[in-house]
Amino acid sequence: MGMTNKQFQGFIRLAIDKLKKALEVSADNTELKELLDIFQSMLEDGD
Repeated sequence: MGMTNKQFQGFIRLAIDKLKKALEVSADNTELKELLDIFQSMLEDGD
């Protein structure tokens, strides 16, 4: 059983929200910034 596109988009949005909150705590974490960029590009590709 796979994920629907809507479920996938919801998962990505949730992950982006959590990454943004983590960056508020640790704004200089380049790995988190890179991961956020990747997740945002995944969301933009799906829209």
